[in-house]
Amino acid sequence: MSEPPVSPLPPSKFRGLAKEAMWAFFVRALGTGSGFLMNLALARALGATEAGYYLLALAVIMFLSSFCRVGLDNTILRFVGANAAAGDWRAVNGVFRQSFLVVLTASVLVAAVVWVLSPWIAEEVFGKPDVGPALRAVAPGLVGLSLCFLLSYSLQAIRTVTGAVFSQSLGIAIGMVAISPLLAGAVAAGHAYTGISLAVSGLAFLWWRRAHPSEAGSFPSKTLWSSALPLWVVMCTTALQQWSGQFVAGAYVAPEELAQLAVAQRTAVLISFLLIAVNLVMAPRFAAFHQQGLAEDLRRVAQTSVRMILAIAGPFVFALLVAAEWIMRLFGPEFSEGANLLRILAVGQFVNAATGSVGYLLMMSGHERDMRNVALGVGPLAVVLALLLTPRFGATGAATATAIAVATQNLVAVYLVKRRLGFSTMAIWQR
Repeated sequence: MSEPPVSPLPPSKFRGLAKEAMWAFFVRALGTGSGFLMNLALARALGATEAGYYLLALAVIMFLSSFCRVGLDNTILRFVGANAAAGDWRAVNGVFRQSFLVVLTASVLVAAVVWVLSPWIAEEVFGKPDVGPALRAVAPGLVGLSLCFLLSYSLQAIRTVTGAVFSQSLGIAIGMVAISPLLAGAVAAGHAYTGISLAVSGLAFLWWRRAHPSEAGSFPSKTLWSSALPLWVVMCTTALQQWSGQFVAGAYVAPEELAQLAVAQRTAVLISFLLIAVNLVMAPRFAAFHQQGLAEDLRRVAQTSVRMILAIAGPFVFALLVAAEWIMRLFGPEFSEGANLLRILAVGQFVNAATGSVGYLLMMSGHERDMRNVALGVGPLAVVLALLLTPRFGATGAATATAIAVATQNLVAVYLVKRRLGFSTMAIWQR
């Protein structure tokens, strides 16, 4: 059996990828910065109690959005990225059309159920009736959010980085910051989020239509769903890992402490923004390199991206740990007590960033089931830890559970990349 071709990436092309990654870093930094400003503006406008209600309602919508996208985010990234690189726009449009219709239908149905059941969810699940009106207000935003994510991955796959970031984070964040002075409470914030997310999804759809050839085409449904269904499990369990701490805390802690946890978690995610920026450029390349059998290019690009991430993220994490109390106080005096929550979550996010694009390496190389198995193990771990630690330690226990789960998932994925692809993303000394 012949060895797969290994063709080192030419220096000129490697420099082109580096420039593209730096542009992605800049654009993603704008998106991440605007997201931070959005959380800051909303926390200061709403106060800790109302911010707690709104952020818990939004966490429910974000979790359900992962369910509604049926694993199609990274399936689009894989098949649109590979076929766009090959110039097969008929296949690209076939993948997108099937995915868009499924996500639109699923999100509309789930949003309707949440709108009807929001009082019951608030009372019976969280024991906080005041969450109900905020959840009902933000429920239709589930449609806008789900379509924004799907369109973001579609634009990312054809290397339209600016459009991808606008769709996933920048557009909604700018809109919410602009309107935040007018918001009088959690319900008003929920209505604003709904309107802005739907508007941004419409603009992103127009961006997609203009960004590539509009040839009619098709794509085998069996191939699409054989990739999407394992990834659906990954998406749902990863979302459970991300949000379970807040959900469990929602049932055990006061709204003010819940707001501190939510703000700390959203701030700690800033650490991984460079990883996300690198993924914007590299994930479609991973799919193309694997499909073409360019194993050495795949290793080289993956490890170089980790070196870049560590060089920038390391000093940022140090500053975040040292200045945690000052950073949390920016959101309001009542948020400064959440400084240790920020420190705990920052450690988990640093491990996430330092391991590199391990999830995308597995998913773009056809090892979706490996990621599914990792997620199936770690997602329940996050819930169990949250249930054990939160009743005893409050928001600190919820933050610890989330940090452990995030670190565990990425370290296991590092092992699987080594086993499946023959290299470790953390072996940054290799050239």
